[in-house]
Amino acid sequence: MKSILVRYGELTLKGNNRSVFITKLVQNIKFKLKHLKEFVEYKKDNNSLTIEVKEEKLEEVLKILTRIFGIYSVSIVDIVEKNEQKILDKTLEIAQALKEHTFKVEVERKDKSFDANSMDLKIKIASNILRNTNHLKVDVHNPENKINVVIKSDGVYIFTSRISAAKGLPVGVSGKGLSMLSGGIDSPVASYLTMKRGMQVDFLHFMTPPHTTPEALDKVFQLAKRLERYNQSSFSLYVCDFSMILRELMHIKEESYRITLMRRIFMRIGNEISNIIGAKAIITGESLGQVASQTIESINVINRTSQLPILRPVITFDKEEIIKISKEIETYEISILPFDDVCSLYVPRNPVTKPKVFVAEEQEKDLMLEEMIQYAIDNSVTRYVYRDGDLVEKEWLHKEN
Repeated sequence: MKSILVRYGELTLKGNNRSVFITKLVQNIKFKLKHLKEFVEYKKDNNSLTIEVKEEKLEEVLKILTRIFGIYSVSIVDIVEKNEQKILDKTLEIAQALKEHTFKVEVERKDKSFDANSMDLKIKIASNILRNTNHLKVDVHNPENKINVVIKSDGVYIFTSRISAAKGLPVGVSGKGLSMLSGGIDSPVASYLTMKRGMQVDFLHFMTPPHTTPEALDKVFQLAKRLERYNQSSFSLYVCDFSMILRELMHIKEESYRITLMRRIFMRIGNEISNIIGAKAIITGESLGQVASQTIESINVINRTSQLPILRPVITFDKEEIIKISKEIETYEISILPFDDVCSLYVPRNPVTKPKVFVAEEQEKDLMLEEMIQYAIDNSVTRYVYRDGDLVEKEWLHKEN
């Protein structure tokens, strides 16, 4: 068995609520490693979690752990008894296997009942290594290796590296949000960043068959499933057939307002679905000024239709920054598949960049908005339920009412 030390990072600063955050994180870890439960064992304290893993599953477990929000970093550790000679023996064994030529020893004595103080033990470990190796020397400023020794109540943890993880907060501690998942590059990144702050994310996608193809919808399914790596183990994707409403929008007086009105209706439908499923916020991939519908004036006109907070995690990011994250989380190659979404297919020739609320509201008076939205909710929204990455259920949303 190999031991992995999981550090909580930000969670240790949560004061009286710390146990709630840590409990949620441990639940999420166990969900993500559920298929490996025969290969792992857990040991938790207030500042870290130790996972015992059978060696053949070590790399797989490490890969999963580094994607779980709430984990700051992980290390593969050797654990020995709180005995000075055993510490010297294990640190020497580790040092002898090092290929580089310089090292530094760090000792942290969390268990203050241990006899030797940190500085004395550090000197003894370094001296023992220097006496018994020929290729190593100490470099306290820029070492090629660090041998870390942490003395805890249950033993001494020794490791040479820290593997950076996803950080953030455990998904689920910040409630549930509904992400407008378009199929483009931006909305998956916005969903990911919202999960990083502890929010469970369900998804809402608008399609207009036959103008949007089955391949375009499949792209959205792929994105939602890819994001499951970071999300709760169970989530839902809601697909709304927007065809009927779009046909009405094609006849508005001010063609330049078509996308503005479309997004206002998206937001209204998102609010209605959120009320049904208990979501507390709407999430979008809007970036300020990136396209005509994302000017501050457009954002203001769209905001007026929402009773819920609208989270825009990439609002200040430029396109290159968003693309960089999308590549890191492996959604980019899916997002650039050449299948258009609703918005890209129906952009007017000259979309308004500084819409006015009263103009949008005047045009909406010619539409039977409340009736159309209610009809869409009752008859045009399909819910796809995913659990552990697999589609397990498909149903009409109105059955939940």
